[in-house]
Amino acid sequence: MATLVVLVLVAAVLGSVFYWSGRYGDPKRNRGTSLRRAASAHTTRDGRPKKAYATREEAEAHARSTGPAGAMSAYKCGTCDKWHVGH
Repeated sequence: MATLVVLVLVAAVLGSVFYWSGRYGDPKRNRGTSLRRAASAHTTRDGRPKKAYATREEAEAHARSTGPAGAMSAYKCGTCDKWHVGH
């Protein structure tokens, strides 16, 4: 009986962590870092969809054109497996 109570308690804690992390996290936290890695989590800090590039070269060319050298860089995304530009 005690084992069942502990399992139910653990499931409730895990469920609440996943629920609250996706909806009510720190407002300064990037939306893309949600524990739920869904399409809606693939957005910029202000909620716009991230711009994806098919190749590293395209992303690096865009990074060079957006500001001072070294300010932006290209990285491969673990969510969509494409390239993005970021700080």
